[in-house]
Amino acid sequence: MSSPARHPSASGGRSTPAVALTAVPSSAPALLELERILDQFRTVNRTAKDVVSDARLQQLEWVANELNIALPLGLTENAGDSLAELLAPDAVHAYLLYGRSGLLRTMPTVSTNPTSYDTSERIRIFCLEALARQARLPFEMPDLPPWTVRPTVSPLLADVITDHLEHTAGQWPEADRPDSVVRGLAMWGVMRDVLPRLGELESMLLDDLTLTADTATLTLIRQPQGGLRGKMPEPETLPLSVDTAQRLTDWLDRRAKLIDRLEGGTPKQLWLSTPPNPDSGVPIHRRGISKWYKKLADAVQVEQDAAGAREADMVPTRWETMRRTLLAQREARETA
Repeated sequence: MSSPARHPSASGGRSTPAVALTAVPSSAPALLELERILDQFRTVNRTAKDVVSDARLQQLEWVANELNIALPLGLTENAGDSLAELLAPDAVHAYLLYGRSGLLRTMPTVSTNPTSYDTSERIRIFCLEALARQARLPFEMPDLPPWTVRPTVSPLLADVITDHLEHTAGQWPEADRPDSVVRGLAMWGVMRDVLPRLGELESMLLDDLTLTADTATLTLIRQPQGGLRGKMPEPETLPLSVDTAQRLTDWLDRRAKLIDRLEGGTPKQLWLSTPPNPDSGVPIHRRGISKWYKKLADAVQVEQDAAGAREADMVPTRWETMRRTLLAQREARETA
């Protein structure tokens, strides 16, 4: 006998009973219609990325996956009957409650607070509206939460990561260090000096870097975010520290050797994949950079855990959390 489905109340108190449902099969009409609309977005993405970008398609598929998880938990009595019912106000409200509470997560989180951030809810709402518009269905837009940013951590944790990288590098003579370690030191130096987002790091070109006896700068084009979307980004030329300049010099030497192994064209990107990756020498994408940083943060957390560090003092596994932390520290220093 199935038990009544329940979802958290909007007030955060006791759970609000939802409709008593058994598991909704994946072949529910609403989910079949949803997949058909997603296929339309995928088709447009393949031929017109300026209309449906890779990032937007990823967000739409994320929301669709959450709806597949939420429907069996209980949205409304008729939510599975059609896409119109699935996108009706009551079903959308219940879905957003599930999402806000963290019950729709499919990936583990190191945080003890599984709740979702307001930014995620804004993305959910925009994607729901896009799905309804594509299906030519009416959609009642829920109230959007304000723009907020993820909480930051102690800026001292950046030093913990630097110390770990330097200790790792010190395990080899300079000439024998793995390319990934040399690149990691240079990439982290750029992070601390320039504070790039992952996409900005991915798009850096060799021509953006100036390293001479008198000058060490990096030109960066910030990607508009939040309320700045739609504005033309302006390039910034930012100074680099002496340490970062030296680490970039070391990386450029390794980078040249990686390129020598390639056949065909020469990549213009600053950051390349390194051995043992079978694609070593080709440009590294933001997903690869994110994986590298998470692997680095996981290794540091193992060391911190062995030393008895509190969870609040663990280094963040998200690049953006660390970036915002250093940005907040810099802004506070400039204000003072």
